[in-house]
Parts: sequence; structure tokens; C-alpha cells
Amino acid sequence: MTLESMESEFNQNMGTSKNAVSSPNISDGDDVLSLQSSVDSTSNDNEVVPLHSLTSSNSVDSSSLVYRAQSIASSFASSISRIGALHRAITSNVQEVVSDIHDDNLVNAEREEEERKTRLGREMTNLGLDQAIRIATYRSENPEKYDKMMQLKGKEGEEQLERVVTGVSKGAKLPPPDKGYAWVMSLVGFLLLLTTWGANGSYGVYLSYWMNNNIFPGAGAKDYALIGSMVLCLSQSLSPLAQILSAILGIKPVMIVGLILYFVGYFVASYTHELWQLYLTQGFVLGLGFALIFNPMNTLMPEWFDKKRGISSGITVSASGVGGVMFSLASQSLIDQTDDFRWSLKMIGIICLVLQIVIIVLTKPRIPKSRLKNINEIRTRASVMFNFKILKLWYIHSITMWFLLVLGCYIISLFSLSSYCTFVGFSQKVGSDMTAVFNGCQAIGRLIIGLSSDYTGRVNLALVLNVVMFVLIFAMWTNSFSYTCILFYAILSGLTFGSASTLNQPILADQVSPELFPSAWSFENFFMGIWALVVEVIALGLRDQGQKRPFIRAQICAGFFSLGGFFFLLPIRELKIKLFLKKQLALTKKQLDDPDSTLDTEMRTLLEKRKARYSRMLASGVKQYCKRLVYPIRV
Repeated sequence: MTLESMESEFNQNMGTSKNAVSSPNISDGDDVLSLQSSVDSTSNDNEVVPLHSLTSSNSVDSSSLVYRAQSIASSFASSISRIGALHRAITSNVQEVVSDIHDDNLVNAEREEEERKTRLGREMTNLGLDQAIRIATYRSENPEKYDKMMQLKGKEGEEQLERVVTGVSKGAKLPPPDKGYAWVMSLVGFLLLLTTWGANGSYGVYLSYWMNNNIFPGAGAKDYALIGSMVLCLSQSLSPLAQILSAILGIKPVMIVGLILYFVGYFVASYTHELWQLYLTQGFVLGLGFALIFNPMNTLMPEWFDKKRGISSGITVSASGVGGVMFSLASQSLIDQTDDFRWSLKMIGIICLVLQIVIIVLTKPRIPKSRLKNINEIRTRASVMFNFKILKLWYIHSITMWFLLVLGCYIISLFSLSSYCTFVGFSQKVGSDMTAVFNGCQAIGRLIIGLSSDYTGRVNLALVLNVVMFVLIFAMWTNSFSYTCILFYAILSGLTFGSASTLNQPILADQVSPELFPSAWSFENFFMGIWALVVEVIALGLRDQGQKRPFIRAQICAGFFSLGGFFFLLPIRELKIKLFLKKQLALTKKQLDDPDSTLDTEMRTLLEKRKARYSRMLASGVKQYCKRLVYPIRV
């Protein structure tokens, strides 16, 4: 083939290719060269566009995408790394906090266990009124000796303080605690609460009966509430006076006077026909007798028990619930049988008379008590019971307000339950049955509360139960219209609503110094009596029979009483934790600074860590206050 023929064939083929590529229909199988030919054919100047120029543009876009993808991947990896670091930091901090909390709870438990190894330690950690009166009296009469005694270290100082606290001189022969006649005295305490607080727990049955049957002409709901409240008022506000009288005249003479007045109050009330007569008998005389027979025994029970004081106390306080069941059911049964309230009041008076005679006969102090013989001794006792220095202590007012509000919630719930049942359409018998259930569950609940408080912490348990009370009132009582709902409410409220009465005295004794405890107790009881006089009257005043739900305002009031008590007790928790931290910080510094200490490296490191933690927790400021407030240790 010649050169000319080869050139002619090449030109012919090129022309054919241009015509083919210029077609708008390009198959999927065309390659890049065909695509370039197509682009060439559509250009105005029919010049060939170099292939590398097209692929270069695509390469730039691809490189940009790759760079962006790499940046996103790098940013994502960095975020994952930061999240991982944050997670590790949080985990480490949480583990450290948990370890610190565990360490503090362990230290607290070891301290309490060490204190309870001796009789003196057990007395001081569970201080009774009689022991506190002895300490305060000794300090008032012998201030210099008391100061020297408190400065003594070791066994000698402990022995002297133990003799003051227990009232037992060295070598004295006394009945042993925790056994023998101690359990007879536990039975005596049970019967005493059964016939006083237990019998008073049946008043809701009479309140409902009088309101629904118009027994006393001209009397209103507030009158009946005030009569019942007078008993609570006198029994509490006269407590200090009853203590002083028993110290002057003796325990049994005062109790005998109280027994007579108590019986007269119930028995004569069964013959009343006018409202003022009911005020005088069922209110004033009964309340005065209550104060004189119940309060003198407060100083006897603790001295009979040492290691088993908690069990004895639990048995004793359960009597108020047992008595509430017994007297509520018996009263309602007699009212149904006789269609009158009079025989039921006689029944309560006679039963209480017989049992209280047994109580007085069996009552015996373990430690012989000398009576106050002259005016100076009486003045000293009065100054011990009414030391006005305690009015300057804010935490006394805070504990008192907590007690008053939670007790108000309890009183409203107890005395309103029977009337509420008749309002929703049930019979008077159902109302008394629900009151009996409430009181019966109190017997179990108070026992459980008393025993469990040693494991959970008294303030911790009180705060939790305040929240439970708030929830029960708003979630259950306000929505209880069926028999089942009211029954479950009576059970749950009975188990929990007695928390203030059970925990109040231990919380108060934990917070104040022993020499101020009698005055704090007197102050609290006086104001509690005044509060008890008006709280049920307030609750009845909030009822509006014209409304579809006349009890709703009283229920809301009771609920917010429990919530208010919660907020008044919260600062006490912070204060107890603060005092614990201060005490531990001082002890830790003493261990670290002791030149004769033989601490190993591990123990010294632990103490340094504790020192830093305690110092940090004790710093001022809102943040640290809130941390102490919620710090999860047993208090």
C-alpha cells in the first residue's frame, strides 16, 4: 500500500468517526475517547479538547472531597476521644466520691460502735430525760467540779461522768438492767401508753358521732375539736410542771392524783348534757389527769435498760396504736348497741382505772430517788427545766417547727379519718374501723421506725417519711372514695405518720448538749401543747360543707404541713454533717501532727486525703452548703 492510499484511508476514517460522535445518542458502552470526540464535535471551532484537562478538573473535586472526608473523620475521632476522656474523668470522679462516702460512713460507724462499747457511751448516745436532768443539776450545783471532771482524760474521767449520768454510786447494789424486773417495767410502760395515748386515739369516733347526731345543742364541729385538743394541749404543755411535782412529792403520789382526775374526766363526761360540762370533764379534767399520770414515768423507763433499750422502747411506743385499735372498736360497738355514747365513755374510764392501778402498784424506780427538800433545790430544778438560753439556739426552733408541723399532719389525719368515711357514704362503723386500722398500723409502724432509725440515721429516716406523708395525702387521701382506697390509705398512713412522735426526742437529744436537753424538751412540749390546741380546730375550720369535696382544703393543709416539716428539718441534717466533718477534721489533724505516731505511708496518705476532703467540704459558700445538705451519710 502506497503512502497516498494510507493517508486517504486515514482521512476517510476520521471523517466517519466525527459523524458518528456528533450523533446525540451515545450508548452506555462508549468509552472516554468517544465522549471526548463528542465534545470535540460540539465545539464551535471543532478543536480537540485535551483529555487531561477534563480529568484534571475531576481530580481537583475528588481531592477536595477526600480532604473534607478526612477532616470529618479526624473531627469525629477527636470527639470520640474527648467523650472517652470525659467518661473516664466522670467515672474516676464518681468512683472517688463513692469511695469517700464509703470511707466517711465507715468512720462514722466505727465511732458509734466504739462509743457503744461502754455504759457511759450508750447512755450519752441515747440520752434520756432523767440522765440529762442529773447532768444539768450537777453542773448547776457544782460548776467547778463539773468543769474539772470534763477535762479529765481516760478511765478516771469516764467513771466520774458515768456516776453523774446514771446516778449510781460506786459499789451500789442495784437490780440488773435488761432482765428480770426490767421487763415488768416495760409492760408497765406499755399499759401506760395503752391507757393514755391509746385511749385518746378513739376520740375520732366520738367526734364523728357528735357531729352527725347533734348531741349537744348549739355545739359545732369546732367545739368538739377544741375539746379533744384540750387533752393534747394540757398533757404536753404541763409536762415540765408534772416533772417538777414528781421530784417534790414523789412519782407515785403524783400518778395517783392523775389517775383520779383521769377516771373522773371520762366517767363524769358520760353524764354531761350541756356543752360547757363536756368542756370541763372531757377536756380540762381529763387533760390534767393525762399530764399527771403519764409524764412522771418518762424518767423511770430508760434506767431499767441498757443494751436492750431500743427493743423496750419499741414495745412501749407500739401500745398507743394497740390501744387505739382496742378502744376505737370497743367504743363504736357500744355506741351501736346502745345508740348512745355514754356507756362507751364509762367503759373507757373503768378499764383505764383498773389498768392504771396495776401500773402504779408495779411502778418501781431502779435507782432510788431523793425528793427535793428545800426551796433552793426546787429553784435549781426549775432552772434546769426552764433555761431560757435555749431560745437563742436556732436549731431548737427548727426542730420544734418540724415536730409541730408533722404532728399537725398526724392530728388532722387521725381525727378526720372517721368523719371523712361518713362523708363519702360509708357508715359510722366503717369510719371507726378505719380509725382502728390506722391505730393498729401505728403499733407496727412506730416499732419499725424506732428500730430502723439506728441503721438509717434518725434525721435521714424522718426526712424520707416526711416525703412519704406528703405523697400519701396528695396521691391517695385526696383521691380515696372507695372502701379499698381508704383502707390502703389507713394502712400506709398508720405505718408512717407516727414518725415525729417516735423520732422527736432522740433527734432533739442528739442536737443539744446534755445540760440543755431538759430545757429544750420543756420548750418543745409547751409549744407543742399550744399547737395541738388549735390545729384540729383549724382543720375543721377549713372544711366547707357547701363544696362538693368539703375535706379538700384540710387535706391540702395536712399535706403542706408534712412538706413544711421536711424543709425545717433539712438544715438540721446539714448542721449534723458539718459537726461530724469538723470533729473528724480535728481528729485527723491530731493524728497527722502527733510526733509520736507510727503511721505507715499508706495510712498517712489516707489521712492527708481525708484532711483535704474535710477542709473542702467545710468551706463556706452556697455550693458547699448544698453538698453538705445532700451528703449521703448516716445522721
